[in-house]
Amino acid sequence: MIYLGMILKKFFLKAFLFSIIIIPTNIIGQIVVNEISAHKGYLDEYGENTDWIEITNTLNTSFNLDNFYLSDELDNLDKWQFPNYVISPNEKLVICASGKPSSNYPNHWESLVKAEEDWKYSIGTSSISEDWNTNNFNDQSWLLGQGGFGYGDNDDNTIIGSNTISVYLRKTFDIQDINDISHLVLHADYDDGFVAYLNGTEIMRSNNFNTFFPSFNTITNNNHEAVLYSGGIPEYKLFSFDDVSDLLVQGNNLLAVQVHNSGYTSSDLSSNFFLSAGIISTNTNYQSLPSWLIPPTIHMHSNFKLSNGEPIIISNTSGNISDSISVPNDLFNGLSFGRLPDISNNWCYFNSPTPSLSNNNSNCYAGVLEKPVINPPSGWYTNLVNVSVDNSVNTIRYTTNGDIPDENDPIYNSSLSFNSSTVFSARSFANSNYIPSEVADRTFIINELNHNLSVFSIITDYDNLWDWNTGIYVMGPNADVNNYPHFGSNFWQPWSKFSRIEFFNKDRVKQFESQVDLEIHGGWSRAEPQKSFRIDSKSIYKGSIDYPLIPGKTNITEYNNFNLRNGGQHGWNDRIQDGIISRVVKTTNIDRMGYEPAIVYLNGEYWGLYGIREKIDEHYVESNHGISSDKVDLLNRDSALAGTSNHFMKSYDLLMGTPVNDSSFLPLFESRFDKNNYVDYFITQTYIQNMDWMGIAWGLNNVKIWRPDTTGGKWRYVLYDTDASFGYFGQNIYDNYLNYARFPSVSSQHSQIFNRILLNNEFKCQFANRYDDLINTIFQPSNFNQVSNELKNQISSAIPDHINLWANQGSGLNSFSQWNNALANISSYNTARINTARIHLNQSLNLQGQKNIQLDVSPSNSGKINISTVTPENYPWNGVYHGGCPINITAIPDSGFTFSHWENNPIINNMGVHEQPEIIGANLNSNYTFKAFFTTCDIAIDVSIENVGENLISNVSGAIGEVEYQWYANGQPISNDSIIYNPSNGVYKLYVNIGSCQVLSDLFTYQQEDYELEIYPNPATNQFELVFLLSTRQDIEITMINSLGQVVYFNERKDFLGQFKETIDVSNLSKNVYFIQLKTIDKIYTEKIVVTN
Repeated sequence: MIYLGMILKKFFLKAFLFSIIIIPTNIIGQIVVNEISAHKGYLDEYGENTDWIEITNTLNTSFNLDNFYLSDELDNLDKWQFPNYVISPNEKLVICASGKPSSNYPNHWESLVKAEEDWKYSIGTSSISEDWNTNNFNDQSWLLGQGGFGYGDNDDNTIIGSNTISVYLRKTFDIQDINDISHLVLHADYDDGFVAYLNGTEIMRSNNFNTFFPSFNTITNNNHEAVLYSGGIPEYKLFSFDDVSDLLVQGNNLLAVQVHNSGYTSSDLSSNFFLSAGIISTNTNYQSLPSWLIPPTIHMHSNFKLSNGEPIIISNTSGNISDSISVPNDLFNGLSFGRLPDISNNWCYFNSPTPSLSNNNSNCYAGVLEKPVINPPSGWYTNLVNVSVDNSVNTIRYTTNGDIPDENDPIYNSSLSFNSSTVFSARSFANSNYIPSEVADRTFIINELNHNLSVFSIITDYDNLWDWNTGIYVMGPNADVNNYPHFGSNFWQPWSKFSRIEFFNKDRVKQFESQVDLEIHGGWSRAEPQKSFRIDSKSIYKGSIDYPLIPGKTNITEYNNFNLRNGGQHGWNDRIQDGIISRVVKTTNIDRMGYEPAIVYLNGEYWGLYGIREKIDEHYVESNHGISSDKVDLLNRDSALAGTSNHFMKSYDLLMGTPVNDSSFLPLFESRFDKNNYVDYFITQTYIQNMDWMGIAWGLNNVKIWRPDTTGGKWRYVLYDTDASFGYFGQNIYDNYLNYARFPSVSSQHSQIFNRILLNNEFKCQFANRYDDLINTIFQPSNFNQVSNELKNQISSAIPDHINLWANQGSGLNSFSQWNNALANISSYNTARINTARIHLNQSLNLQGQKNIQLDVSPSNSGKINISTVTPENYPWNGVYHGGCPINITAIPDSGFTFSHWENNPIINNMGVHEQPEIIGANLNSNYTFKAFFTTCDIAIDVSIENVGENLISNVSGAIGEVEYQWYANGQPISNDSIIYNPSNGVYKLYVNIGSCQVLSDLFTYQQEDYELEIYPNPATNQFELVFLLSTRQDIEITMINSLGQVVYFNERKDFLGQFKETIDVSNLSKNVYFIQLKTIDKIYTEKIVVTN
């Protein structure tokens, strides 16, 4: 066994290895790194792209890896330990450097459930008990049959009648040793849809339902054909033990499945389900696998990822190094770094990585060429741009259409000139054995304006956009060309294309460049001439974009992905309605997409105005709330986009099963949903009358909800895509969207919970009062129009250029006046909507009519009044609230004032709260004015300093509320106590803060001839207090000395000022006389203390 530095141990490495550079070693250990990639390139068992490390056994014998470690840190060699695995001679083993370590690995796989076994089943002809998928359910009345179940077309063992919409299946199985399970895998062969449960919890479903809770008569939204009968392999989902540890139990378990058809006239129904387990030990306790089932390869996962420049170190449990290598700094996506031949000392770059395979047939490259240097830089120019590239060392090839240059593109020989906007892309090539460089891009914008807006330059291969078969911007061969929105087109496909981007701020200064995946984004607006883009900054390329793209959300400085939106359904109209609404509600509790206008250039061509929008996914949650993206449950209308829907489904069951006015109902709701977010979200959606939401017109669209996957995590709704609001698709201000949301054309768990929670009287009033608050504030024309005009003014100068580009291509936006009128219509609709929204609120919640409320203060600028959740800035203030729901009103004094009294009105008189700042539960049965009177603090409150014994005491009269103190001695702050103990000579003053009041005492001079340390009690038994005060800042030493001159206590303070008041423990000292000594810069104070222990 050969090691690098046989005698080096961990302590030696920690002390000395920081001073050397880790390079490929010339000494081969028994296990070595053979090939690496720090930019993904390997799909793990879950289908995720990961960094990877390939290791090789250099010996002629097998051995166990559990004696070895893998690390990327020199001072943490045992960062990740290999599991119990015997590596064969010359075996090449891939380690996924995913940062997500596995805890268990299977020795072999066995079947827990097979489709052809006997199952309990029931045909779905009526509603079924909610607990049908749990172990507690009594299925004695169910039929027993051999799976699968269907219409009898060669893949069914139990024939059921045609015209069946659903069948429910139950299969129990026994777990012998739960700790011997490493993984589960569920294979589903079905026609047309299914939902599978393990012990009552959903674990897998097909993606063709429009609801979370398919009932017995729910049909799928498209067909799905079973595949086993034709030799195919069914869909499957892999679970680690950690994924199911809370579900699986020792002993009896249940796999339950509901299978659904696509309609009564469907020609088939199939249901074959297989549950298999990875077994850690060599024990055989279950069934053999079906012959067609090849279990997934479970990879080892290290607890770290790879980065350029970092070391990779293999060591053993004794701290000896077996191999070490640094990840090259110039490694990029598509390349790997490895040994050629295998396990030799010769290292190469490979442009065709071979994880788990030999490198011996690979082409060996000595390195990667550097990017070419291009001048001038990207930016704005007038007239001619002369481009030069340094070609003194390498051959430079270039393109001007976005293509990444290859060996077939022109060679740069001399300066090039451009007189119109373009992109210029170049790469270095060499005749020697080097990989061509990464592409260098420049964007030259010539004689064009950016209108004080940010600019994206998107650069991508021409064919990525325009190739008829593979281009993402064209219809392609399978489009429905005659029917909008041309389903089947290429732009409806979920295709991503490698691209590059440059970003310039509104001052035309380039802020970053990056490599990304480019996709077409949106719904029906994909069919428009100007299409939306999704930018995905994957870690396989350069990773997240570190820049605050949206000024309105400056706290978000990192973007994993974002959208460049074309205005959606408003692209041919105002273009910014969704952005206006997002900005209007930014002060509420709603999660919303930020909005910032920008200009886009596509391969050097001006492509018009866009809106920078966040993508609502788990990364959005992490960016906006600081919750790790892998600890998020995120749901859309019919499935979990991240995490699971289990908590939401349980929340639905609990709320629907609890009486609405039971004392536990509202606390239950508040424990499952973020109430403030919920209220503001449903108020906003019903106020703006969003037709494309909540199943009102076109199904359960535009609903996303998330929660932290933690104990106590609550669901929050996200507002997005409000294009179908404010009458845009024909609705009018008289449509009652409160009722529509409660009873939509397509009911869902969301609408049912909303309807049910409004039946709770306490919540209903909280909702109604907050509804009035938002109408009285953010939706008031003064505020709404200000937000709208700010955004309008931000882009108005850019509108003519946009129209000139797109008007002749069928965009629908043909003139500046058309755009201006469209924005005016939004504002007019909002103004008209206010009154009908109040009427609908009164009607839907059975309130007692609108009440005009005026708030006022006296004198002016002396305070504010909070009503419900609103605290206006300017007075008198007028708002409208509804009778039937009590409301809280509070007077809040400004600094220097204190509350005095309320002006009389019937509510004040009846409640007897003239001199109380808080009015709790006012019943508004008429129009009222609430006027608060305030008085200055120096009139209401008196503060003085009094000398009592050897202490200075604060004397405060007229104070209401908690008092805060700040003492000063000789102009220096010394204490926040109410009493100054044992003061030294000096001039004192006291500031007292009571709520909004700060009152200053008169100056007080304290003078005594001899200053003494204060010690009490004296004599002392277990402890005593030492008190003194210093009014000048200085270093001090405190010493306690016994009668023999020995120091038994010492304390020092640097730069001390103020009151010293500390308890000193003397419980361990013998009975004696001691001396306490305080040493300052210019004096020593000494006092005697008797200890009586």
